[in-house]
Amino acid sequence: MSEANKAIVRRFYEEVENQGKVELIDELVATDFHDAYNMVAPFPVVGSDGIKKLVAALRSSGNFHLNVEDLIAEGDKVVCRMSSNRTATAPTGEDVKLQLVEILRIANGKIAERWVIIDRGPASKPN
Repeated sequence: MSEANKAIVRRFYEEVENQGKVELIDELVATDFHDAYNMVAPFPVVGSDGIKKLVAALRSSGNFHLNVEDLIAEGDKVVCRMSSNRTATAPTGEDVKLQLVEILRIANGKIAERWVIIDRGPASKPN
């Protein structure tokens, strides 16, 4: 079950968010999806329709790509650590590095709930 749940989450980030295949949302996200802690969108993300709006907003904001760094699964939950490099829409046009940790609950083969932690701080430079 853990590997199947990880595959659902990986498909969501790779195919839906990175490639923009919004037609897969109904296959991967529960219609009653609950975003338990929404820091990503400037609007409430409710249900699979809310995810569709969020993906459209992210994709229209320019250079956006999530890199899945780690997936850890146990029971009905998957923890995903990701990074994102994107060109900011701010006047500086500087690249912004985001670090994200998300916990997703899978029910009946679909993403049913999500908790998000985002670090919007400056990217640390390797030593």
